[in-house]
This record gives sequence, structure tokens and C-alpha cells, in this order.
Amino acid sequence: MADRQHLEECIRLASQARGATSPNPMVGAVVVRDDEVVGRGLHRCPGDPHAERVALDEAGDRARGATLYVNIEPCSHQGRTPPCIDAVLQSGIKRVVVSTLDPDPRVSGGGVKALRAAGLQVDVGKLAFEATRLNEAYLSYKTCGRPFVTAKAAISLDGRLATRRRESQWISGEIARRRTHQLRAETDAIGVGIGTVLDDDPRLTVRGGSSEGPRYRVVFDTNLRTPRTARMLSESAGRVLLFCGPDAPADAEAELGALDAEIVRVSFDGEGLSWDNILSELAAREVMSLLLEGGSGVLTSAFEAGIICKLFLVYAPLLIGGSGALSLWGGDGVDELTAAPRLRHVRHFSLGDDWAVEGYLQGPEPSL
Repeated sequence: MADRQHLEECIRLASQARGATSPNPMVGAVVVRDDEVVGRGLHRCPGDPHAERVALDEAGDRARGATLYVNIEPCSHQGRTPPCIDAVLQSGIKRVVVSTLDPDPRVSGGGVKALRAAGLQVDVGKLAFEATRLNEAYLSYKTCGRPFVTAKAAISLDGRLATRRRESQWISGEIARRRTHQLRAETDAIGVGIGTVLDDDPRLTVRGGSSEGPRYRVVFDTNLRTPRTARMLSESAGRVLLFCGPDAPADAEAELGALDAEIVRVSFDGEGLSWDNILSELAAREVMSLLLEGGSGVLTSAFEAGIICKLFLVYAPLLIGGSGALSLWGGDGVDELTAAPRLRHVRHFSLGDDWAVEGYLQGPEPSL
């Protein structure tokens, strides 16, 4: 029971830096001696001290003979900061409790192995699922080499994203929209289709918080139709990244590039831009997480390509109706229920008059 409580505190500490640590994981650490917490720490941002070192520095001499709790395996390589296992060994810690291993090839069990080789007791696997959920983007990125993709949408009870006239502002209420901005603050990149840009002229920024927001604001724009007056182009929060087809007009590329947008040409895969190419380009920019906010064409393409890892759906208590209204997943869909994607690890909760459903279509399993 004590191990669980201390690991829960590690996860709470780590989550305080949500949205700030990429491309590193969120890490919290607690040092406990004689049932007393003598040191706490978290990793706040790349280049800052790691959580284990912060906690051990706070504990000082009281770390000798103590137990170190951490939600992910201590690093064993030289990066922006020295290896954490060196600090652990120098501190006199006798036992280390880790929720999940770090799949980074530079670590990948090496930290645990080195600690055990030095005579420390190391226990791995407690609260593994909770720790994996916390760092789902990092773990997916390190395991699969591509961003963790979350699809987010506000929809009516009958599954519509917008009316047949493409009106969607606002389906959800103010509380749900604030939650959207929290999601944006926690992700590396936001992505929308050109239809959303033309219909809504979104900024794709974070409002109502201290976060600077995502590093990239992404538009899937096959023919580079993004208006030169688009509001996102006048915002400084996050680089605008436009994915287009190989035959997009060169003059449009030059004009948008002059407005500081980054243009990336990718190949076609079937009827649309290649998701494999897009995700590879994002991964090369150390984008660990991508939040897809629509519209219907982008979400349908993403569903059919099987790239969505997680869904966050906000249901509003209204009906839109109409066969011409935009739906969450258009196209032909599935032919049989056995082929229908089913969410795992589902959570649901109220957001004012709306309610949210969150679950996984795919995702990293705990690394033990």
C-alpha cells in the first residue's frame, strides 16, 4: 500500500509539468526513509535537472538507506543532463521502485540493470498502467517512432460535427471549450484540414492559461488553399506547418512561405495525402503528440488509415440531423460490427451541460 501511495505522488508531481517536457517524459520522484518523505522532485522542462536528482538533492544525507520512487526508469545515458543512475548510486539509496521501463534505446532497461548490478533492490511494474497513461505520447513515440495521435471532436447526439451548411460554432459549451484549450496546451502539434481553415479561420492557439501552446499548428492542405489572411498566420504561438501534395502551386508555396509558414510536400496514398509521410515528417521534428481537431474529411481519413490512438469526444445535448450534415466518420464506414473499432480503457465525465467520452483505439502497453 505504501509503495502505491508514493508512486501516486510521483505521478501527481510529474503531471505538474504536463505539456512542458517534450521530447522528454514527465517524471516525478519521491525519496522515502523510515516511512517519511524526505525528498520530492519533478522534471520541469528539457535541460532542467531530472526529477530523481531534484528529489535526491532535497533529501541530502537522509537519502542513505532510503527508497527512491519514480514513475519511469532512471536514465543511464548522457543527454542534456548527466545520467540519473550516477546520482542514485552516489546517494546511498538502497531500493528503487519504478512503474515502467523507458523504451528509449539509450535506456531500455539499462538503468534498472545497472542499479541491480550495483546491489540495489529494484522493483518494476507497480502502477504501470497509470504511469503509461501519463506518458502515453512519449512511450508511443519511443516505441513506434511516430506521434501519438488523439482525435478530438465536439458532436451532437446524432454524431454530427456541423450542419449541412458547415456551421459548427459552437456545438459544445464554454466549459468543454476550456477543456479543449487544456488539451491543446498538452500537445506538441494541432492538426486540422483545409476545410476547417476556410470555414472557421481558427487560430489554433491556447487561451486562458499560461502555456505557450503547441510547437506546431498543422494544416492538411493538398493544393495550398490556405488564405494569406488566415488568422493563424498572424499568430506567433507555434510554427504553422502546411502539408500539401506534390503538385501544389509553386507560387502559393512562395507566398505562404513569405508569411513564415513551413511548407512540406508529401506523396498521395489512395485519395489523400500520405499519413505515413505526414507522421514521419512530424516525428523528424520531435513531435510526440498530434491532436486532430477536424474536420470531417481529415477525421474520416485518419479513421480509415488506422492512425488514431485515442479519441476525446464531447457530446452536446442537441440534434442536428440531415444526411448532408458533416459526421464524425464519413465515407462507407465498416460493413460489419465485428470490424468496428472499439474503445478500450474508456472514461466519461461531465463538462457542464456536455459530457466527454475518452478512450483508446490503440496505444503503448506498459514496458516492464
